[in-house]
Amino acid sequence: MARKLEFFFDVVSPTAYLAWTQLPALVERTGAELDYRPMFLGGVMASTGNRPPGTVGAKGRWMTADLARFAARYGVPYRQNPAFPMNTLPIMRAAMTFKDRADFETFLKTVFEAIWVNAKDVAQEQVLTQALADGGVDPEAFWTAAKDPANKEALKANTDEAVARGVFGAPSFFVGEELHFGQDRLDFVESALTR
Repeated sequence: MARKLEFFFDVVSPTAYLAWTQLPALVERTGAELDYRPMFLGGVMASTGNRPPGTVGAKGRWMTADLARFAARYGVPYRQNPAFPMNTLPIMRAAMTFKDRADFETFLKTVFEAIWVNAKDVAQEQVLTQALADGGVDPEAFWTAAKDPANKEALKANTDEAVARGVFGAPSFFVGEELHFGQDRLDFVESALTR
């Protein structure tokens, strides 16, 4: 029986983007069942007292270089977004609907690449709407999902669950109840899935 890999993420996180680029190969190698768990990173940070790396000058500068190094290692496009950190709450609320749809991967690819490849300010409604349309995602379906009160509650429940289970940032992975944090820990995630 395939082991389940829970991926708690928010598209605002550049490390969640980098992890996402590596998950298909990891799933293929391990046979894991990938369970996408959208959460609101701002809520996680507020609940846990965590602070973004960019709020510490030296750490922010180091992380900017480290993200570029990992993108080069993975062979994936990446560009630091000058609008970061932007509000992704509508995207993450809509993700609660899209994760159960056949076009979820298209949705994720569209929003991740709009933010971390094309450096779009997706907090601007017109920019996000155009990026969705360009990526083949129905903007009307997106905004309906983003404004659905049930998705607001579902995202809050996912975020609260993440915090209760020890999550303090994104990306966070669970194999069973074993937590792994960060895209640079995918080797540990793979080991947990295969042991």
